[in-house]
Amino acid sequence: MIDILRASGMNIHQSGDYWSVAKTQPPAFTDGDLPTYISRPDNTFRFGAWGDSHLGSKYERLDVANDLYDWYAKEGADRVFNTGNWVDGYKVGLNEHDFHIPHMEGQLKYLAENYPKRDGLITYAITGEDHEGWWARSMGIDIGRRAEQTMREYGREDWINLGFMEAHVRLVNANTGTESILAVVHPGGGTAYALSYSVQKIVEALEGGEKPAVALYGHYHKLWAGNIRNVWVVVTGCGQDQTVFTRNKIKQEVHVGGTLIDLEQDPETGAIIGMTPRLRRYFVKGYYNNRWNKAGDVTLPKRGIG
Repeated sequence: MIDILRASGMNIHQSGDYWSVAKTQPPAFTDGDLPTYISRPDNTFRFGAWGDSHLGSKYERLDVANDLYDWYAKEGADRVFNTGNWVDGYKVGLNEHDFHIPHMEGQLKYLAENYPKRDGLITYAITGEDHEGWWARSMGIDIGRRAEQTMREYGREDWINLGFMEAHVRLVNANTGTESILAVVHPGGGTAYALSYSVQKIVEALEGGEKPAVALYGHYHKLWAGNIRNVWVVVTGCGQDQTVFTRNKIKQEVHVGGTLIDLEQDPETGAIIGMTPRLRRYFVKGYYNNRWNKAGDVTLPKRGIG
């Protein structure tokens, strides 16, 4: 029975002889073996990174999602790290007027049918504590695992679940086997007055010896790249236009777009000695019409990807 429940996506927790449905999950990097990413023969890595696509939302940007994946494929990336909030989720009092698909299975089906797929690209996705994570907290669903199951049910082999909130990936050198750590993170909290401040405080709080070499951060709906405490940091943008919540409640600008990242690794030590981030941003042209209305079709504004 336990195996059946786990296979269905339930988050089953064992404590001694007792079993329970857990509504909180540990960060992915604390559970099991870390996934491995092998460098190219020339000691480099090239990958896409973006997140916060919020599929199922009236403010989703599937045009941006597809254009980014075209870019990644054209530039020879071999994978994309998705930094969470791949669907919009559901929470009373927050987004019930913002989605065009209200329930979990419907949003996961929509994700499987509409999330971009390109030959040669695999998406590695972290699960956020909010949005898709709301279902984990309310029902004890391992929503990342359930999303991966749904992808398989619809014939999608190009989506890999990295786990909950923070995953660590081993960046292994193809020539020597030396390695560093890449963190894929969906933190919480709002955006601060400066683009880098929130991630700066996160990295500054890490203990010495526990810092990753590279960290990709979703959640903030911003594009930014830099180096903090010798950690190469990228804030990966979003695939959702500004919502009523971000415009009026938290007064937050959003950076619709994504990133293409090149890393250079020292084969002797495994250290990441260089990062070249390319940030691509997209813009909205027009006004939002009828998006707050639960009835009827959404009236979309003109949108530009240039």
